[in-house]
Amino acid sequence: MSEEELRATVATATHDLSNVLGAVLNYTTFLAEDLAGSGGAPEYLPHLQSAAERALTLVTGLAAALAGDAERD
Repeated sequence: MSEEELRATVATATHDLSNVLGAVLNYTTFLAEDLAGSGGAPEYLPHLQSAAERALTLVTGLAAALAGDAERD
């Protein structure tokens, strides 16, 4: 695999992973709203949201690093 192909693959993967993490964050928000005031497990949702946000930050950083490398070439 050439460097260009690798960059394209990583760019696609970071985009796709960002979409998945965005869905996780959205649905945890919806779930928190639905469970508000119930005896469900809403106390666990902030941990899930935090983990997804950290993962999204990592993916965003990876995409930015990839873009920065491409600009330097």
